Amino acid sequence: MCGRYALGVSQEQLSDYFHVGASRLTRWSPSWNIAPTATIPIIIDRVVDTDRVERIVGPARWSLTPTWAETLETPYPTFNARSETVSTKPTFRQALAHSRALIPASGYFEWHTDGKTKTPHYIYPANESLFAFAGLYSLWGTTGQQVVTATILTREAPHNLDGIHPRSPVPLPTEQWSRWLDPHSTADAQLVEDMVSCSQEILEHASHHPVNPLRGDSPQLIQPKP
Repeated sequence: MCGRYALGVSQEQLSDYFHVGASRLTRWSPSWNIAPTATIPIIIDRVVDTDRVERIVGPARWSLTPTWAETLETPYPTFNARSETVSTKPTFRQALAHSRALIPASGYFEWHTDGKTKTPHYIYPANESLFAFAGLYSLWGTTGQQVVTATILTREAPHNLDGIHPRSPVPLPTEQWSRWLDPHSTADAQLVEDMVSCSQEILEHASHHPVNPLRGDSPQLIQPKP
């Protein structure tokens, strides 16, 4: 599960890091307390000409609404999609096939439960400035009034993190970004399985520490708990 994350970089830094060719972001400010239904940046590849693919960054509502849904709000949480079932769930399978994205993050939060006490932990990449989570997106609404919505894929947490929480997002190494985003290909369960395997090393080397309760939105939220 990934229900809260941080993205502490500017719009310009985001575009540089992901080699973005075009931006649809009208405004983005660093945030250290991003929750479901917030507007978040996502990275996609789109076909511009028959022989050219352009990478763009744009806004999305974090909680995927499938194209066939009657309302934007779903009756169940859709901010995460389980990698084990994403290819078969009606909510996600169309997006997996044709609408894959990267969700940039500086790190994410999980809560460790000890009896009645829940302590948030901040988990972040040890050797990179950002994670690039495997994500999906969907266009909901009528033409001209469409809302882009998105979700983050999750997997079983590796042994170094499962003591905090049994699930984790699926971060992708740089060399897999284009394969995951490829707008010419139709994805299936095998691609998801490959991406989960590729995420193992990143997660195994991730750093983490407990933090104070998440209140407000500032860089102090990711500082180690005294």
